Amino acid sequence: MEEEEHEVYGGEIPDEGDMEGDMDPNNTDIDMSNPDDDAVKELDEMKKRLKEMEEEAAALREMQAKVEKEMGAVQGLLFQSSLLRVS
Repeated sequence: MEEEEHEVYGGEIPDEGDMEGDMDPNNTDIDMSNPDDDAVKELDEMKKRLKEMEEEAAALREMQAKVEKEMGAVQGLLFQSSLLRVS
């Protein structure tokens, strides 16, 4: 069979059997039927940190939009004043 090359990946496409992350449902390493208290606590902490990061990202996007708006207004004023000088 001729080797197939992926246009974005830039290399040969691995066979499905060679891919990492393929899991055999009969061979599980982690037993999630009885989560321990530490795992539950750690998951809750991770969820809390994720929520904090999402809130911070939203605040940063808001600040960026405000700065872009202000920069647009300043650039507009500079453009207008340069037109007045040329006239």
